[in-house]
Amino acid sequence: MGATVIKAAQAVGIEEKPEQKKPVLPGEVEKSIALGRSALIRNQKKAAINLARISKDSDRVRNHIVDEGGLGPLIQMTHSKSLEVQTCAVKTLAELAKTSNNRQKMLENGAILPLLEGLKHKSYEVRGAAVAGLGQIGRLEEARFRVIAEGATQGIVKFLLEGDKDNSLEDEIMCLETIYQLSQHPKNHTRMVKDNILPALFDVVHSSLKSNKHKTLAMKTISELCKHEGNHKKIMDFDQQSGIKRIIKLCEYYHDAVRIYAAKSVEFLAVNPFLVQKLTEEGVLDPLKDMIKSDKQNVVAAAVHALCALARDSQNQVLIARKNLIPHLLKKANCGVDEIEQGITLTLALLAQSNINRPKIMFHGGFKPLIYNAQYGSASLLVCESYLNRPLQEDGRSAEAISKRADVSLQAAGSQERRARASSCQQVQRGTEDAP
Repeated sequence: MGATVIKAAQAVGIEEKPEQKKPVLPGEVEKSIALGRSALIRNQKKAAINLARISKDSDRVRNHIVDEGGLGPLIQMTHSKSLEVQTCAVKTLAELAKTSNNRQKMLENGAILPLLEGLKHKSYEVRGAAVAGLGQIGRLEEARFRVIAEGATQGIVKFLLEGDKDNSLEDEIMCLETIYQLSQHPKNHTRMVKDNILPALFDVVHSSLKSNKHKTLAMKTISELCKHEGNHKKIMDFDQQSGIKRIIKLCEYYHDAVRIYAAKSVEFLAVNPFLVQKLTEEGVLDPLKDMIKSDKQNVVAAAVHALCALARDSQNQVLIARKNLIPHLLKKANCGVDEIEQGITLTLALLAQSNINRPKIMFHGGFKPLIYNAQYGSASLLVCESYLNRPLQEDGRSAEAISKRADVSLQAAGSQERRARASSCQQVQRGTEDAP
């Protein structure tokens, strides 16, 4: 019955017929490429339409097009007098970039330039294909910096706003995926913020008309941009100094993926010695407390990492204990997830630096994970703990400094392990003496 209804709908044009996939014939790739080298527009049109069709077939066909020298004619056809030829050529380049083997070849043969030019094209369809192509070729790390350095941010953001105007949710998701892909190069962080990408991302996250997938992609990009300390002031000053408040508010969002990346943003912002207290003043501890209570491990892990970063400040250590976060941390201390357990142990070690906190830690049994780590903890955890106990001002330049210095210290961890264990035991013993 259902099949009969679908056929009837297709017959009257209510429902579109599914596109039938034509097989790629032997020698079709070579003939299409040869035809694309012609100066005649009608030949170019045949070649462009055919290459656009067969490039959707498989990775094998896409690799074959590039190996047979198809990039040259396609780049040439992007400057054709025919709009249809230009559109098909840009779409084909976007399809070819889906294959990992082709991306390096496209970068070396200058295929990025027509995609960048496509961002400024008068046709919405060409601009969409250009954004999709840059997103695919942006999976190659070498290409990410090149694309943003050539000034692609403004064109991509403009297309994102156009997609909102045309109510095209799929195009918006594709555009947000491209933005996130390009933001993963560390040298692009400051350039993208300088090109005014933050307003568009925050608009997506706070819009009631966007799906959770839209908001997750936008929040992932914001957290990526927060890794660079050069962006911290601009994020704080965003929209009359409401950037920090916006991120904290997103830690309360009902969708887990959004608040996880909001908590990661807090973690990266807390590296900045000027923002680490600002975050707690704006009330970040309450949503993090709610996240720690969650039954979902990835939510708890994100909250613990953010709390550990905040606990590196002496004033925050006292505030965290006052907010009664210690018992909630201890409830998750034996959850069976190494990432969470180690993060909680490091956080407790930092909180134990405060004389005010030690009696509370002892009262709630917080000495148990510390003693367990002193006896059985790995060398990497002990080295990271000794590193995190350093003053915040020593390493406030980069969110990646912790892992880099810890990796260097691990080379000499064998001789330091016993001393680190003894130090942790002495700290717990001091807490016992101070306890009522």
